Amino acid sequence: MSLLVSLLTLTGAGPAQAADPACAPLALAPFGDPGEAVGRATVAAQSSACFTVEATGAGLYLMTLDDSQNNAYAQLLGADGGEVDCYDDEYRAEGWCEVPAAGTYTVKVVNSGWVDDEETRLTVVPLGSATRGCADPVGTGWDEPAVIRNAASSLAVDCQAFEGRPGERIRLTQSTKVYGESVAWITDETGARVCEHFPEDGEDSCVLPGDGPYRVLSRVSRAESGFPAAYAVQVRRLDSPRGCATASVQPYGPLKGQDFSADPCYTFTATGAGPYTVRYVDEDRTTGAVRVYDADGLTVCRSGTDPCRIPGAGTYTAVLGQDPFAPSRDRVVVFDRASGAGCVATGTGLYRGELSTVGQYDCLALSAPQGARIAALTARSPGGPAPEVEVLDRDGTRQCDAEALAGGDCALTGTAPYRALVHTEDSGDTATGPYAVALHRTDVAEGCPVLPAGRFGADGAKATLTTGDGVFSHCLGIPATAHTDAEVFQLIATSGTAAAGFSVLDSDGRRVCERYATTHGWTVCSLTPGKAHTVLVTGRDEAAAYTLTRRDVTASASAAGCAKTPARKVGGPSVKGTYGAAGTLTCHQVTTGAATDVVHVNVRDAQSTASSAVVAGNGHVKCSFRAAACAATGSTTHQVLVQTPAGQQAAPTYRLDALRVATADGPAPECTRVPSVAYGYGPVTGTLDESRTAVCAVLPTAGFDSFDAEIKDTAGATTTAVPVLYNGEWRNGCSLWSSGHRCSAGGSATGAAPSLFVLGLPDKASGTAYSARLNCTASLCGPDRPGVTAVTPDSGAAGGKVRLTVTGTALGPDAVVELYRDGTTLTARTESVSADNRTLTATLDLTGVSAGTTWTVSVVQRGIEYQRGTFTVTEPQLTNTAAPRVTGTARAGARVTAAPGSWSAAPSSYTYQWKADGQAIDGATASAYTLPAALAGKKLAVTVTAVRSGWRSGTATSAAVTVAKGG
Repeated sequence: MSLLVSLLTLTGAGPAQAADPACAPLALAPFGDPGEAVGRATVAAQSSACFTVEATGAGLYLMTLDDSQNNAYAQLLGADGGEVDCYDDEYRAEGWCEVPAAGTYTVKVVNSGWVDDEETRLTVVPLGSATRGCADPVGTGWDEPAVIRNAASSLAVDCQAFEGRPGERIRLTQSTKVYGESVAWITDETGARVCEHFPEDGEDSCVLPGDGPYRVLSRVSRAESGFPAAYAVQVRRLDSPRGCATASVQPYGPLKGQDFSADPCYTFTATGAGPYTVRYVDEDRTTGAVRVYDADGLTVCRSGTDPCRIPGAGTYTAVLGQDPFAPSRDRVVVFDRASGAGCVATGTGLYRGELSTVGQYDCLALSAPQGARIAALTARSPGGPAPEVEVLDRDGTRQCDAEALAGGDCALTGTAPYRALVHTEDSGDTATGPYAVALHRTDVAEGCPVLPAGRFGADGAKATLTTGDGVFSHCLGIPATAHTDAEVFQLIATSGTAAAGFSVLDSDGRRVCERYATTHGWTVCSLTPGKAHTVLVTGRDEAAAYTLTRRDVTASASAAGCAKTPARKVGGPSVKGTYGAAGTLTCHQVTTGAATDVVHVNVRDAQSTASSAVVAGNGHVKCSFRAAACAATGSTTHQVLVQTPAGQQAAPTYRLDALRVATADGPAPECTRVPSVAYGYGPVTGTLDESRTAVCAVLPTAGFDSFDAEIKDTAGATTTAVPVLYNGEWRNGCSLWSSGHRCSAGGSATGAAPSLFVLGLPDKASGTAYSARLNCTASLCGPDRPGVTAVTPDSGAAGGKVRLTVTGTALGPDAVVELYRDGTTLTARTESVSADNRTLTATLDLTGVSAGTTWTVSVVQRGIEYQRGTFTVTEPQLTNTAAPRVTGTARAGARVTAAPGSWSAAPSSYTYQWKADGQAIDGATASAYTLPAALAGKKLAVTVTAVRSGWRSGTATSAAVTVAKGG
């Protein structure tokens, strides 16, 4: 055989026929190690090799190919050269050959690659029950040991018979000892897969069909550590399972009465339908939800589902995902969530407990009635377990989870009584230990200390809170008549490093705002008018101290120390402010004449650490906390909160720009009206300083317009002016990229969407000499589409230059006018474009162009050609540059002569016509003329016509002289 393979390798065998004597014989492989029944060949690119096999009968044969470059494929050909179907449609797998009859077949191995040789190995295994090598049957009980096998190679197919009966529901699993890929399937005597690939019910098991006997066929296609590769196959019966341990439904509290074992499954009895918690606990102190099956072996709950909703009374099976190569010792714990067994009665206040066993659930029986809202606060990152709390009603239905309980707005809507379950998902050393839960009613007054209203400034009222020595939470109250509609709440850690968070709830138990855990943070809360409120603060059970303040940020905020600051016109001065320490909130109440006014707000300082938020007079936040400009409207007062965030360096002072950029009548009159932004805007130049902080322009943009802002300081400073582009919703579309600012007009369509451009002072400088340009990032910006209406004039004189005017829309500086005739092109390039991009001018040079020719006119812009009529080249016109004169004495009887004057080009000849009082004199057409007595007293003039070949003649008339009487 090696000689034949070498021959194939040397000759690069081409497409082989079934009877090709060059094909090496290949024995059918048994189950298990194929031994010598492996066909090997080196196949050159775009070539093939072949083998012959003797099929012992009709049936399913698995043809497995291993190739070095993944460019090879195998075909099975009958004696007539026809290809045998070797594709499994359901599993989309190659190599599953339905051999129609016994006989000789050819296996053809093709290298479809273009460059590399393929080192190939191939086996053909009959999958029917007559193939030798199938292991003796094993049972399907859960206490049976896993079948451990060693795959000899990726070509080996193993066979394991098992004791299954038709109608039984079987669960098949396989796994490799080290990382790898394996496949296993249940079959009968045919070798075909008898279980659906993707069952409609999503089950991971199969009901045995037919009559049997049944086998599991398997192979390992890849093993990280190479071959031989150890792997395991487990065949387990799910309906009426045998060999499972028994678990009982536990009362809440410490777990008792069950040892750890290596049992892979447990059965438990449910007394009725409802939600249950079914989890494993192992010796490594980890826990998790398991998969649960009913008595028929159908899935009730998948792994990770908690709670598991049991459909009715009966026996159920919980299956653990055991690794046969490293079995763990586990146990299963089951709780009936509708049961109160083991619950401890408790009211509001602090409850202390201990999770003494891994997987333990504690139950607290609550006294709160239906409709109540409650909170359950737990210490943040405690030293022991991190307890998770959920609340159930009488039937075990979850009312709310840990997040709702921590926020304080858990609504009890189910049937009373209610229970709080406490457990932890922690593992290892933190899976057990003491815990504490603070329970509160948030829909009724609980006698919490009052949180007073404060002021902006160091003298404002505040609450001081401490944690440690078993204390990790506090509650504070706000009387119904002692708050405004919106207030800013600020929590500051004054000692210690532990973070704390808070939530605010009204007297209906509705959470109106919250702040995640922080050592220095704030948030604006919209409080419910006429309702009392509760503030819940949660930190850690470690030594720390905090202050909590609340301050008015509505239209009445000036009474709480918010400094009144009138909005200025665009180009007006900034307002100087003084910082406190980093983290201090300063407030400016910016006022304007009408709620329809739009105010541009920006805060700047020398450290570029200033951030701000803007709150309208009704308490709605218009601009969230940011270090960028924003626009506010809809109120006559806007509360601007200014802060250098805690942990950053605060400058001594800051500057506030509060500019009225628009009114109900439209953009401010100080803003330049720009007629077009088809190709961008600018450049514009000028200077800004603290007395003139910004300039603005109204841009006729369209939706989706985008611009790169090219801004520089013409005096050479590294800090440059900052752009803002407000869209129709007054959102700033400018953002800073590594290459500079990019500004988007926003909008949801390509139609007209005007925007307002504001150019303001840099953050770190109090002045700048700016040059700013917006470059359209697309081929065109604005609502106008390119178009050409007309090109004028439509004629011009040969040899000269003609100034062309093009009218249309979105005309750009790159447009050119082209004249075509008989393969010749004349080009006139754009010299100027009007501000509205509707008119451009270009100069056409007609030097050397013949008169009397007509040309086709086109305007080409951005690769698009617009044909617009014709252009006629005419003869040039002689024009008079110095008027003719009458020379000699104008007296009756005297002779006068016509001086022809000067012309634009040298005439070749002249003609003359003398005139008296403007009337031509018959016969007086010579350059000289003797005046008759009859002309005395009349006005004499001469008209000269200049003539030049190839030019149109020119005519000019002299100044008239009065003819005197003869002497």
